[in-house]
Amino acid sequence: MKWKVCGMREMDNIQEVAKAKPDYMGFIWAEASPRYVGEDFVIPKDVLGKTIAVGVFVNRAVDSIIDLSKKAGFNWVQLHGEEKDKEILALKKAGLTVIKAISVSDIQDVKGLSLAPDFYLFDTKKGKQTGGTGQRFDWNILAAYTLDKPFLLAGGLSKENLDEAIELGKKYPIHAFDFNSKVEIKAGLKDVQEVLEISKRLAEN
Repeated sequence: MKWKVCGMREMDNIQEVAKAKPDYMGFIWAEASPRYVGEDFVIPKDVLGKTIAVGVFVNRAVDSIIDLSKKAGFNWVQLHGEEKDKEILALKKAGLTVIKAISVSDIQDVKGLSLAPDFYLFDTKKGKQTGGTGQRFDWNILAAYTLDKPFLLAGGLSKENLDEAIELGKKYPIHAFDFNSKVEIKAGLKDVQEVLEISKRLAEN
C-alpha cells in the first residue's frame, strides 16, 4: 500500500522522514496553514529520491500554481479549496497530476463526484478547516463511493488505526494513506520514529 506524509516543512525533518521512503510527501503553499512552507521553498529532490513531492493549495489561481510548480519543482498538486473541473483540467493540461481533496461528514460528500481529477483525497470535515484536523470521519461512508477512480484516505490516520485502514484498503480503491497531524510533534514537525514504524508495518502488508 502506498502512503504519503503531508505538511512537511523543516529541512532536517524532511531528510529524516525521507529515509522512511514514503511514496509521497506533501508541501503546503497556503498562508493560513501552520505548515505553510513559504513562497520561496524549493523541493529538495536530492533528499527525496524516489518520493514524489506534492504541492498542496487552497483556492490558488491556476497560473500561479503552474508557475510555482516550475519554480519549486513538483509535478503533483493537491487541491483543498473549491476548485472546479475547468481549473483541474487546466492543471492537467499543463502536465500536473491532480488530487482533489473532499471534506467528508456524510454520504452525500462522496456521491456524484466528477471524473476530472486523477485522484480524490477524502479527509474529515471540520468547520472551515482544510486538512490537518487530526480526526477521522466515519469510514462506513466510503461504501457510498461508486467511482472506479482511486483515492487517498486522510483524516486522523496513525499507527493506532493503521491495521483497520489496511483492512479498509482491501474493500475500496484506496491508492494511498495520507498521514499528517497524528504523526506530529508539533505542526510541520513529524515524529520520525512514528513514521518509521508506519513504514515498516505498511511494507509488511
